[in-house]
Amino acid sequence: MKRSVYWFNPGNDLALAHGGVGYTAPPHARAMQRDLQLLPAWLAAPGDMVIADDRRWQRWLDEHGLDVTVVTAADLPGLTDVAYRPWGWSVDARHALLKMGAQPELLPSDADLCRWRDLAHRRTTIAMHRIITAELGTLWPEPVELGTLDAVLAWAHEHAGGYVKEPWSGSGRGVYRALDADGNDFVQRMRGALQRQGSLLCETALDRVMDFAVEFRCDDEGLRVTGYSVFQSDFHLQYNGGTVASALQLHDMITARYPRLDMVVDAVRRALDRCITPYYNGDIGVDMLLYRDGDSVGIDACVEVNLRTTMGMVAGALGERHGMRGRFMIQRTPCLDDTALTPIEGSTTHCAVLYPDLQGLK
Repeated sequence: MKRSVYWFNPGNDLALAHGGVGYTAPPHARAMQRDLQLLPAWLAAPGDMVIADDRRWQRWLDEHGLDVTVVTAADLPGLTDVAYRPWGWSVDARHALLKMGAQPELLPSDADLCRWRDLAHRRTTIAMHRIITAELGTLWPEPVELGTLDAVLAWAHEHAGGYVKEPWSGSGRGVYRALDADGNDFVQRMRGALQRQGSLLCETALDRVMDFAVEFRCDDEGLRVTGYSVFQSDFHLQYNGGTVASALQLHDMITARYPRLDMVVDAVRRALDRCITPYYNGDIGVDMLLYRDGDSVGIDACVEVNLRTTMGMVAGALGERHGMRGRFMIQRTPCLDDTALTPIEGSTTHCAVLYPDLQGLK
């Protein structure tokens, strides 16, 4: 099996929205990329590599017992029998890796990446919804894609508190609450988002009980479930952290509230096989949620389809492969060194941390 070369490029969702090469990420994304560049090492298998800006970070990996090798851009031209695994793929990511010296035959083509960009558009969730509901019956309200300001504002009036989402965005960014459809701030945000991305996805708000995800991997071996994620999000659906536990414990946490989970996951897998896997290789995170439906609990089995690595996958690896327990978060420094999962220096503004604050997980 080829060794993997991991690269943390968290601004890739924004690069997908840009659609071309030469994208410049905003300052917060560049700072996150710099500060969390070693985060993928927790996903890596022994012998894998992670791209960093300096070989001095090898000592930090060694001190934390991670059998992962730091490589820099200077090392990439000499790497041949490897598989590149950036946080997310885009045409811009490919060209950035080429600029660093990666061999072109080891990377997806621009044509493949353009197709993957289309699949990463949030309208893919509509196709997924229709396939899943045709198999299982109507389980949740279907999102709608709207392309004019008048249509978006009319929807917001009818669905107060609902969510309006930019087509290419992730981790809660590019998500707006329809709380004041007549307010100038909301109207201007909708106008700007439509000008940038051409359409918006609108979703009815549900009475949330639990946010979670099922993580998949699609490669030459086919599509398979690689784990689960139970996470917390804020009022605007931005990621606030995830539960670190074994895959079995996370599965049991979800099925304790929704026993039919496995049947739904099977339907989601079949939908992915129709919509995505014939055209894509890589990580897939399908965000879901449980919600109150009268006296029972319902499920929305396709809130998001993330064609990239997710923070939930990192939390899952910490629990399943590294035996950790607690709550995983990305936070602004400072934090205590014994909770840090990424290096801290004087200029660090973001840090991955693990707080062992969960009860009942042994």
